[in-house]
Parts: sequence; C-alpha cells; structure tokens
Amino acid sequence: MLHSTVATMTSKGQLTIPKAIRDALGLHEGDQVRFELDKSNGKTVMEPVRFRPEDLSSFAIPGARRMTFAEMEAAKRAGALR
Repeated sequence: MLHSTVATMTSKGQLTIPKAIRDALGLHEGDQVRFELDKSNGKTVMEPVRFRPEDLSSFAIPGARRMTFAEMEAAKRAGALR
C-alpha cells in the first residue's frame, strides 16, 4: 500500500515526518532514518535504520571464535561478560 503525504521544511531545514508515515514505519522518538537520493530522477527514499545482528561484525576481535546470537546470549546468562 502506498502512503503519500506532504511535509513543510522549517527555516532550519527540519521536517516533521507525518504521524501516518511514522506509524506505518514504526518510528519513535530517537529513531534514525536513512535518506537515499536518486540524482537521475530527483526521487528520495527514506527508510528506518534498523539494528541487525550482522552489524556487530565490525566489533569482532580478530582471531576470536565466531558465535551465534544464541551462543552470545547463553554466555551472557552464564556470566561470561567482561
């Protein structure tokens, strides 16, 4: 289903995302959104920035054993946090 609405930019370049769009995207205060601009046609896509477990790979310790999310949770419950 396509949602379409209009927002007005303030003098500071801020936009309020209309409630219907926030609700449809599940956005809440403090959430981040990503904007992508297609310069060939001027269309912009806005999407919520969602956390994904694979995003944690940038924090990996070189040479450390890879663990699944379930293994990390089990280790945390067992008190393995340092």
